[in-house]
Order: sequence, then C-alpha cells, then structure tokens
Amino acid sequence: MASLAAATFTGQSGEAYEFLAYDRDTEFKSAGAVYVVAIRYPVQDGYTYRNVYVGETRDLADSPLTHCRTACFERIGANSLFVRLEGNAARRQAIAKDLLGRYDPPCNGDQDGICEYPSTECPLVWPLGL
Repeated sequence: MASLAAATFTGQSGEAYEFLAYDRDTEFKSAGAVYVVAIRYPVQDGYTYRNVYVGETRDLADSPLTHCRTACFERIGANSLFVRLEGNAARRQAIAKDLLGRYDPPCNGDQDGICEYPSTECPLVWPLGL
C-alpha cells in the first residue's frame, strides 16, 4: 500500500508529528495508530487536504473503517486518512489530545476524539469552509 503524501501536524504543545496519507478505503494491518480523516481535493499545483476528524485506535484494521462517525465523514466527502503508527495507548491518546487542542475538525463535535452514540449530525464544510 503506497501512501499518497506525507504531512507534519503540529499540536497545541508545539510538538510536530509525522503522518502518511492514504485513501480512506485502504485496508490496514492490525496496529495502534493516531489518525486524521481528511478531504483530499485538487488545487492548482497538486492536492491539498481539509482535516475533518482526529482520533486514535488500538486496531487500525478495524477502526476508523467501521467508525461510529462514518455518516459525518461521508456527508462531507472525506476520502483520505493520515496515519501515524503508535503502539503505546497513553502516547496515542496524548497525541490525539494535543492535535485536537490545535485543530478544530468538524466531525470531532465533542472535541475529545471519542465516539458516542452514532449520529448523522455534522457541520457542512465541503465545499464551503475550506
């Protein structure tokens, strides 16, 4: 599986985190990871991304592909996934919290990266609000 791009996201703390981008339908092996769901869209000199969700998982093979916020992702056209492998659960949670402190992804309505009961409510950000 080839990545689409590499990106560095900086958390509220100022720490930089390296991620690789993949199509959202990519199948992954089981591994712990921090991930960012995004909309990939063309611009004049290539592609750019609009981040819509930050989360973490102990099993990338299962989540976020069967994520409880899938309705939000699909409603706004999310088609990409940035992944940073991280086996340590406490470190994954800390990275996700740090990124959430800096970014305001629309599908993180509760701002903690944790799913509650699935909902189809999600702000419209595509194509507006990029």
